[in-house]
Amino acid sequence: MNYIIITPAKNEEKFIEKTIQSVINQTIKPKLWVIVDDGSTDATAEIVKKYLIDYPFIKLIHRETSNERHFGNKVYAIRRGFEEIKDIEYQFYCNLDADVSFESDYFEFLLKKFAENPKLGICGGKVYDLINGRFVPQKYENHSVAGPVQFFRKECYESFGGYQIFKSGFIDGHAEISARKNGWVTQTFPELMVRHYKPAGVAKGSLWKIRYEGGKFEYKFGYSYLYHLLRTISTINSFRSFFGAISCMFGYLICVIKGDEKLVDDDFIKFVRFEQKQRLKNFLFDFTKR
Repeated sequence: MNYIIITPAKNEEKFIEKTIQSVINQTIKPKLWVIVDDGSTDATAEIVKKYLIDYPFIKLIHRETSNERHFGNKVYAIRRGFEEIKDIEYQFYCNLDADVSFESDYFEFLLKKFAENPKLGICGGKVYDLINGRFVPQKYENHSVAGPVQFFRKECYESFGGYQIFKSGFIDGHAEISARKNGWVTQTFPELMVRHYKPAGVAKGSLWKIRYEGGKFEYKFGYSYLYHLLRTISTINSFRSFFGAISCMFGYLICVIKGDEKLVDDDFIKFVRFEQKQRLKNFLFDFTKR
C-alpha cells in the first residue's frame, strides 16, 4: 500500500518544519510528497530545500499566483501538484496542510484502516487548534474529516472529480459530502491527534465576520433553514457566541432575501438535506430517550 501527499504552502515559514519533521519520521513514508510553494514571499521554500537531498521522496515545485486571496487558490495549487504525479502509481492521496504535526505512526494507522474497510474513502486524525497556548479540539463529528488532513482512497477522490474551486471556502466539506453521496465512508479517528498551529480564520477578521460568512456559505451549499437554525443555536454558550450566532443567521437570511445562487447542483442539495434530516431525527430520538 503506497500513498502520495500534496501540500500547498504559502508563507508557512513558522510551521512547515513541524510538518516536515512529522512526515520524514513516519514509520511508512510516502511514495512522493509534492510541496507546492504557492507564491510565498517568506522563507518557506528555503526551509523545504534543506530536506530535498536527504529525503528524495520530497519534491518542491513553485506556482506563481495572483494577488487575489481566496480559497480557490488552494485547489489550483493541489491541481498543480497532481501534474507531478500523473505518471506515478499510487493507492492513496493525502491533502496535508503545511501547519500541522502528528505522531510517527499516523499514516501506518490510517493505511491499516483503509485495508480493513474497502468502503472507507476519506479518513484522518482529530485536529486540535492551537488557541491561546493550548490545543483545543475542533468541533466536528467523527463522520467528518477536517480539511488539513483529508486522506483519500484514490478511487474515492476520482469518483467526484476531486477538490472543486469555491472561492468562498467549504472545499473540504464539499469533498466529504460528495464522497458519502457516492457511497463512500468518511471517518475521523479521534485516537490520532493532529496539532494545528494556525487555525482557520485567523486572518479573516473578527468572529462576527467569520460567522456571517459562515451563514452565507451554508445557504450557498444547500443547508436547510431548520438545520442551519438549530445548528447555529447549538453553538451559543456565552454572551460573545450569542452575537456570533446572530451574525451567522443574518448571513444566511441575507442570501435568502437576495435570492443568491447556490454553488452546488440540486442532487448535492438533496443529499445534504437528506443527511441533515437523518441527524435531526437521531438527535430527537436520543433526546427523548434521556
